[in-house]
Amino acid sequence: MANTNVSIMEKRKLNILFIATEYPSKKSPKSINYGGQASYLANISNLIRNKKHNVSIYLISNRYLKSVENGIRINQFGFKLKIPYFKKIANFLNNILISIQLNLTLYSENKKKKFDVIQYPSFLNFGIILILPKKCKKICRISGVTKLWRQCNNKKRNFVHIFSDYLEKKRVQKAQKAFAPSNLISKKASMVYSKKIFTLSSPLVKLNRKILKSKTKQYERYLLFIGTLNRVKGVDLLASAFLKIFKKHKNITLKISGRAEDLGPNVNSIEYFFKKCKKFEPRIEYLGILPKEKIFSLYSKAEATIIPSRLDNYPNVMIESILFKKPIIGFLNSSLEEVLDDGKTGFLGAKQNSENLYYKIDEFLTLSKSKKKALNKNILNLRDQLKNIDYAENLINFYNKN
Repeated sequence: MANTNVSIMEKRKLNILFIATEYPSKKSPKSINYGGQASYLANISNLIRNKKHNVSIYLISNRYLKSVENGIRINQFGFKLKIPYFKKIANFLNNILISIQLNLTLYSENKKKKFDVIQYPSFLNFGIILILPKKCKKICRISGVTKLWRQCNNKKRNFVHIFSDYLEKKRVQKAQKAFAPSNLISKKASMVYSKKIFTLSSPLVKLNRKILKSKTKQYERYLLFIGTLNRVKGVDLLASAFLKIFKKHKNITLKISGRAEDLGPNVNSIEYFFKKCKKFEPRIEYLGILPKEKIFSLYSKAEATIIPSRLDNYPNVMIESILFKKPIIGFLNSSLEEVLDDGKTGFLGAKQNSENLYYKIDEFLTLSKSKKKALNKNILNLRDQLKNIDYAENLINFYNKN
C-alpha cells in the first residue's frame, strides 16, 4: 500500500511548505534577505515551482505579512516587542508569539490545502516551537550543526545552549528524513543527532546571461572573501596568510564582504584583521553586507575566491564562484574537496593553518599562463557538470522515497 501512495504522489502536483529563517523576499527585512539558507531556498523553491508544484514559504521575520512572488506564496511571521535593557527576554517572547501565530496559520491552511511535504531547518532561534501536522512528510535540512559551530568558534556552552542543543536534536529526530548539502556534515550530523542523515547538494544559481558575460574594465587585481567573519570561516587564518601575501605580491589587494562577528571576548573580527595587517591597510577593502547583485559584480572581476573555512557545508560562495569560473582557495576536510580537485579546479591546503593557506594562495598567484588556461578550462567543465544536475527532481525524488 505504501508503494502505491508513493507512485500517486510522484504523478500529481505536490503542496510543499518551506519553513525558513532567511528568504530574499522583496518585502522582507534586509537582515534575513542574505545568507546560505536564503540563497538555497530562493533557488530550490523556484526550480520546484517551475516543475508545476505548489510552493509556500513560512518566513520567521519581524512582521506579519502575506505576499506572492513568482507564483510562490510567502507568509511572514513576526512581532516587534521591545523591553528596555532586556533584549534577550524580548527576543524569546517574540519567538513564542511567532510560534503561536505560525502554528495557528499552519493548522488553518493545512485543513484547506493539505501540505504533502513540510521542510524545515535544523536550527531555529530559542523559543520557536513547531507543531507540524501528522499526515504530511516532515523533512529536515541541516545547514550546520550548532554544537560543532560553537566548538569551532571556541564558544563555551551554557545552560541555554544545552537546552537549545536538545531541542535541535529532537527537531531532527522527529523528521521522517533529514539531509545536509555535504557528505562531511551528513556524517558529523549523523553522530550528533543519532539519526541517518542523507546528502543532497545545493543547486547552482540561475543567473541572467548578461550578468555572466558582462565585461568591465579591470583596474586592480584582487582576491575575494565573502562570508561571515568568524573562526569557523577562518578569518584569523586569512589575516595571517595575507600578511605574507601582501609582502610578496605588491599588486594584489583583498576585498571582504560579510557580517563581522567576534573572534573572542571584545575582539571584533574585522578590527582584528585590520590590526593584524596594519601596514597594508590601504590594500584591504571591507564592504560590509552587500546585496547579491553587487556580490556578483565582485565575483566577475576577482582573480579568485578565498574560502578558508575550518568547517563548511557545500557553501554557496563555492557554487557562485564556480558559476563565475573563478578559482577557489581553501582547505581539505572542509567539504570543498567534495567538489574541487586540488591543482585542477581549485587549491586546497592539506592542513588548516595560515601557512598552508599562504602556500596555496601563492601557488595560484604564481601560475604560468598555460597552467591558468588549463585551470580555467577545468572550472568551466565543472560548471557544466553541475549545471546538468536536476536539483529539483532530486529533491522531489527524495521526498517520495520511503
